[in-house]
Amino acid sequence: MTECIFCHQLKANQLLTQSQYFKVVFDIDPIQKGHLLLISKDHYTSLTQLPKEVRYDLINLQAALVAKLEQHLPISGVTSVSNDKELMDEGTHFHLHLIPRLTNDSFWEGITINQENWDLTPFLKHL
Repeated sequence: MTECIFCHQLKANQLLTQSQYFKVVFDIDPIQKGHLLLISKDHYTSLTQLPKEVRYDLINLQAALVAKLEQHLPISGVTSVSNDKELMDEGTHFHLHLIPRLTNDSFWEGITINQENWDLTPFLKHL
């Protein structure tokens, strides 16, 4: 496995703020100015691996940062997105993107995903 960039390569001068369980930095390849990453301090590969107290810290930090972005930038809102497991780049661990948005910013244009015809019954039975 490649050495985790979030465990070993974040520099102190990149850190914008932090909570008990997360560090906050600007994305090095931002989709929009102000694009933030909320990076777990401990190495997890999935949201489902986060202990309950870490998940609570994440949602509280996310809400606080979204409020600050919306209060201090001329934006329409914020998109929050995360990948996990095999969907992440090699050498990273769980993190959440906060992407400042404008109403007509073309964020979703050009994105196409092959739709699967899954039977959702097993999933729905467990809700």
